[in-house]
Amino acid sequence: MGLLAKLRDLAGNRFLRDTGTLQIGALLVSVGNFVGTIGLAFLLGATRMGEFYVAISLYSFLWFVVNLGLVSVAVSYVSAALASGRPEEATSWLAYLVKAYGLIASGVAAVGFFVLPWAAEHILDARPEVGYYAAWLAFTPLCDVPRLVAAAGFQGARRMVPLAQSDNGFELVRVFLVLLGALLTGDIRGPVIGSLAGSLLGSLLAMDLYRREHRAAPHLLPGAGEILRHVRDVPLGKGLAAGLRMGAVQNMNALGTQILPTLILQAFGSPAWVAYLRIAQRIMAVPLMLMKAISRTALPALSELAGAGDLRGMCRAYFRTSFYSGLMISAIILAMLPFLPPVLEHAYTTEFQEPVWTLCLILMPGFMVVSFSIANDTFYLITKTLRIGILVSIAGAIVNLPAIALLAWAYPTVGVAWGLTVSMFWSLWHPAYVYSWYRRHVVLPERAAVAAQAGGG
Repeated sequence: MGLLAKLRDLAGNRFLRDTGTLQIGALLVSVGNFVGTIGLAFLLGATRMGEFYVAISLYSFLWFVVNLGLVSVAVSYVSAALASGRPEEATSWLAYLVKAYGLIASGVAAVGFFVLPWAAEHILDARPEVGYYAAWLAFTPLCDVPRLVAAAGFQGARRMVPLAQSDNGFELVRVFLVLLGALLTGDIRGPVIGSLAGSLLGSLLAMDLYRREHRAAPHLLPGAGEILRHVRDVPLGKGLAAGLRMGAVQNMNALGTQILPTLILQAFGSPAWVAYLRIAQRIMAVPLMLMKAISRTALPALSELAGAGDLRGMCRAYFRTSFYSGLMISAIILAMLPFLPPVLEHAYTTEFQEPVWTLCLILMPGFMVVSFSIANDTFYLITKTLRIGILVSIAGAIVNLPAIALLAWAYPTVGVAWGLTVSMFWSLWHPAYVYSWYRRHVVLPERAAVAAQAGGG
């Protein structure tokens, strides 16, 4: 009976239930991404598939340069407002997200047509059509505004089931339309049109889910009309400072691991090797899905210890969590390696198999090292040292991006993959800082206290 009672308690734990719901959603999204790479590889071939990824990375670079962490900021304040019984403040933050995100997205869409075609041709040495379609893809954030506002409302109100439904429905529609476009045109025109159409339909789906949830819980989720009425009133500076800090943390990782390496590989290598690299990254990142669940579990555990003043216990929990999760994920990566060649043989054409396998082997050590960085953000958040985390990431970008470019110049095919692996070892600086913090804030004060007691005795 004791075991059954514990199982009932776990099933009723809202945190675990929410985490499980989002993890299932993340799994489905990951499967959708993997299926999309298989379909595009078959329909477009390596060169056209790589050009599609270059177009995505080109518009993404422009977007991430100006994008702030507005969604995360809005979610944080919406959640706090609802928890304290201030639904009008939650409405104001959702209206702010509509206004600020919409204006930034509109600016990116307008600038894209002037900047991206020129950048593709003169900086990346790509075909002019790649920059032209990247400019069209720059409309994606504008198409995503309703979906992201709905997602912020769902997450802030902790309505995780409709949030997962929205994410999964969007991914399913997007993958289907991208593959349908590739089938109909045989070049990157189809996937670009399919991607934009997927964003529009994803927003329509999210709006429908939002209306349903609003009718079920109007005290938690304000109506769309109520949100729009506040758009004119809310000041643009409302979440600017917090958005800048959050954006620096979120954008640095995406720029350093996905967007800029793709553009560097296009500049020094070829579109085909862009496709091979993106497929290898998707494959090697599958075990890292476990990191989301573990990090969400680590946050309350470490927060509880810090709140109780047990800094030693908090740091020990950080190192224990990082070590054992890294061992587990690394073991999964090693265990899946023998199965990769037959999977590649059945999923991809001969053109892809050997290059993707080679890149997976090169990336493997870096992904294993990163798997030990599960609790870094949690530690910075709890100890209010997020500024240090940003500085470490910026220093990593300053050192690693030139190294990636140099390796790409020396080895146009595999140089970027080697550079990514080297750059992933930079994550070891985070636990090094945590250890120094532990020494300064726990070990040395404890020794000083012991010495004082001995002196007093």
